[in-house]
Amino acid sequence: MSVEVSYKKQFLLGVLLLLVIIVAIEGIVRAYDYYNPNCMFINSEVFQDVDFELKRAICHANDDIIWSDQPFLHLLPNQHVLTVNINSDGFRGPEITKEKSENVYRIFVVGGSTTFGVGATSDLTTIPGFLQKKFHDANLNFKVEVINAGIPKAYSFTETNYIRNILLEYDPDLFIIYDGWNDINRPYDVFEDSIDYQSSEKILRVILKNDIYKTGKVILKNYFNWRANENIIFDSTDIDKKVDTWRNNWSEICKTDYGNGFDVIIALQPLVGTGNKVLTEEEQIHYKHADHFNTLQHYEKYALALNELNSECMQTIDMRKIFDDMEITMYFDAGHTGDEGNRLIAEKLYYAIIEKASKNFL
Repeated sequence: MSVEVSYKKQFLLGVLLLLVIIVAIEGIVRAYDYYNPNCMFINSEVFQDVDFELKRAICHANDDIIWSDQPFLHLLPNQHVLTVNINSDGFRGPEITKEKSENVYRIFVVGGSTTFGVGATSDLTTIPGFLQKKFHDANLNFKVEVINAGIPKAYSFTETNYIRNILLEYDPDLFIIYDGWNDINRPYDVFEDSIDYQSSEKILRVILKNDIYKTGKVILKNYFNWRANENIIFDSTDIDKKVDTWRNNWSEICKTDYGNGFDVIIALQPLVGTGNKVLTEEEQIHYKHADHFNTLQHYEKYALALNELNSECMQTIDMRKIFDDMEITMYFDAGHTGDEGNRLIAEKLYYAIIEKASKNFL
């Protein structure tokens, strides 16, 4: 004798089975997400000596930190995660006073994610963090305050606005501009357009930070990682106009008397393939993926522009050859470096500015 199950019970059983499947998938995905956090550098040789839990924390920090373009590009203040601290003024690192104390030489390091320190194991191992340590260890007869004013995705247009609208209020003695990468990759037709972090970027970040139902997050993460792995084709359209704009943006900052008496150093950052460094196998992959064979031919024009800026700014520094003697992997993508790369860059900057800083207190 057969037992007939009602449609209602069949529906409930179907729903129950579906829930069991969803829970099972979610469990598998959570395990996957733990060992494959949302970051493409997790297996890079740059981080081979970094504890896995710390690498996970760095990856999560990349998703967690929030910035806005309203009314101009800036980091939102008072953000604190394991490897990144954004102080109440919106700068990465310790708290500062807006009014500069006596006997203090105040340096702002301005740039994009490389200055901010994406991939750094702590606030102290960013370029500004290492630079601060160099001055601290020098036991000078005055105090040097190095402030990290780097913001991911910033470039000369947003950086000069940031200086005029915010940083000048902090009585700076020196601006170190560390950029070039974001400028050369910024399309000229949207060079002065707002970077929209209020719509799609904001939604994407909410999904990536989701810790309630991770299946959707992991699917989305892997989709974007797949898209990110597609080879880049460098667009040289209007490259001369972009170089002129970059040079003019910094020329205006260097030449204009804002009444603060500050100096400016322009440092053109190294990228994978610049200089004469013998690329490791991993760096060769980054070089090909980013189409740096074509990119770096045009990047040379930024280096030539330094010659003109050198007569208008305190100093210019071409950093492209800084890793020429390094045999190990320095880049975990086309331009970001790990702690050791940040340390070497900070060291070069230190020796470039120590004499000028000391003269201020003779």
